[in-house]
Amino acid sequence: MKLARRTLLLLMLFSVVQTVSAQAAHRALRRGDDAYQKKNFNEAQKEYQGSLEADNSAKGNYNLGNTYYEQGDYEEAAKRYEEAAGLADDPTVEQRAYRNLGDAYFQQKDYEKSVEAYKNSLRVDPDDNETKHNLSMALREIRRQQEQQNQQQQQDQDNQEQQEQDQQQQEDQQQSGQGESQEQQGDQQQQQQQDQQQEGQQQGQQGQEKDQQQEGQKSQQSRANPDKAPKMSREEAERQLQIAADAEKETMSRRQAGNQSGCDSTKDW
Repeated sequence: MKLARRTLLLLMLFSVVQTVSAQAAHRALRRGDDAYQKKNFNEAQKEYQGSLEADNSAKGNYNLGNTYYEQGDYEEAAKRYEEAAGLADDPTVEQRAYRNLGDAYFQQKDYEKSVEAYKNSLRVDPDDNETKHNLSMALREIRRQQEQQNQQQQQDQDNQEQQEQDQQQQEDQQQSGQGESQEQQGDQQQQQQQDQQQEGQQQGQQGQEKDQQQEGQKSQQSRANPDKAPKMSREEAERQLQIAADAEKETMSRRQAGNQSGCDSTKDW
């Protein structure tokens, strides 16, 4: 009996606490709603947070998410909307929580999550035109992103191909320049060789002319100054004398032959 009484007393106390908490949460929600209507979002946020401390309800999370959304904190708003959708036992609250969740993702440009949230909202209420409109906008943004990505990829590919072409042209120009440089060097070397050959020929011709001049000068000096003429060796002198003697003998023989032929003439006059 005593145990039963204690259990009953605990249940009654728990019920009273819940009632008090619910009443406190309800009063906080009302104060938050009043502040929200006046666009005092900071004050409304404090009241909704106090309401959730007393009772973590779907409506409290939904309203708190609205205050974050109005202040531009879309990431925190999305968390509250998702919490509200999970706690909601009222289809209207669930449908609106998913729709606002889609709006929060849309503002963050996370269009794929936005589309998923709108679809969840339409599963609860397929006839909600506002959600349909928002879903079409999210799908359009996804298509636009895909087109931009395709264009960017194509542009990157074109830029890459252009860079490769420019690089190839530079390499061709460098190779062409090297070829022309080598050809010019070859022409210069050939010209230098020709110049060297001409210079050698000129030097050789000048040397021959100089030698001839020197020989002529020596000959003139020899004629002008017999005493200064170069002396022959003994062998050369004997050879020259022998040549002269032989030439004299040949001359005498020719003369004798001519005389004999004249004496034997029988010509009539």
